[in-house]
Amino acid sequence: MASTSNEPLTTSERILLPSIWLLIGISAIGPIAMNGVLPANTAIMAELETEYGTVQLVLTVYLLASLVGQVVLGNLADQLGRRPIMIFSLAIFAVGGFLCAASNSIETLLAARFIQGIGASACTYLPRTIVRDVYARDKAASVMGYMTTAMMIAPMFGPAIGGFTTDHYSWRWLYFGLGSIGVFFCIASFLFQHETMAARKAGVAKITLLKAGGILFKERAFVSSALTLSGAVGGYFCFLAGAPFVVMESRGYSPSVYGAWFAMVAVGYLSGNFCAGKFSAQFGTRKMIRISMVPGLISVCLFWVLSGWSHPLGLFIPMMFLAFSNGLGIPNINSAAMSVRTDLMSSASGLAGALHLGFGVLITYAMSRFLPFGDYWLYVFITFATAVWLYGIWLDPVEE
Repeated sequence: MASTSNEPLTTSERILLPSIWLLIGISAIGPIAMNGVLPANTAIMAELETEYGTVQLVLTVYLLASLVGQVVLGNLADQLGRRPIMIFSLAIFAVGGFLCAASNSIETLLAARFIQGIGASACTYLPRTIVRDVYARDKAASVMGYMTTAMMIAPMFGPAIGGFTTDHYSWRWLYFGLGSIGVFFCIASFLFQHETMAARKAGVAKITLLKAGGILFKERAFVSSALTLSGAVGGYFCFLAGAPFVVMESRGYSPSVYGAWFAMVAVGYLSGNFCAGKFSAQFGTRKMIRISMVPGLISVCLFWVLSGWSHPLGLFIPMMFLAFSNGLGIPNINSAAMSVRTDLMSSASGLAGALHLGFGVLITYAMSRFLPFGDYWLYVFITFATAVWLYGIWLDPVEE
């Protein structure tokens, strides 16, 4: 049975946790698939003869697919178990990657990207759910922080590799590589992933998706966590959607330059995750979420102050602060959301993820329409996302 308090783990509880390295690898798939291909947008636009607003939908469609996948697969993981959903999702992800690589039109690419996003959705939340199956709330936030710190090493180089591959080879190799990664982890999960769902072992009644949603959205703590997560991640999504246009189209830098500077974002996120891993168990999730807003607000101010500086540092310095804020707060937000009802952890993770992805779909699509009229729209949308973040924190009940 998973621990539901902050007491030390028993030996039997530790045995339930699968290899942390397998979870790290699977968790890294989502960030790599989301941001590693963005430096290729200009090349895709030229080869498939489309406009930037359309090719930017490779991010929006991916987020939309992740939304659908998290809602559906999150509940299925509570009903059928973590292991079968993980294996199935990785197989779907691999198929989507290969279809993207073979696409000869923007419509085919976007359809394949949707398939890829469905498969990647479980890679985002299931490793966190597996950790939360085993650990208590504050300890789970600490473990997630350390896990994501190591996980971010791979996405740190994703855009750089994507930019280099696009400049020297072809964008198709990016998607082929993602498909191959999916095959590898699908086989690894089949061989080494075991079931950790405590509710299944304890014989707890299964709850449908609609009923789970009805229960969770009546809890103010869950609504607060979902809105806080939406605002926090929304700023990051805005940057992913808008920065390639600003850096490469508006300011004339190459995909390789964009990919190289993006490492600053990963360093910021990694540093925040390390601090979350070190201090979350000591200070508690709610206090850490509030602390994370400090660098977040600093980043918004810096975006506007440095908006007239055309060098990439004008974008990546403030984004590094925002990434640090996300790395510090998101493990704690996720742990808080899953701790509202421990019998609905996977559904809570999936629904909270779906809400922030839905917000991401709307805000990135809107920005793709406005951004060609001026770079400042990037800062407007990031500021709006931060306001949602602040509202979610304000809504949070004060009791621990």
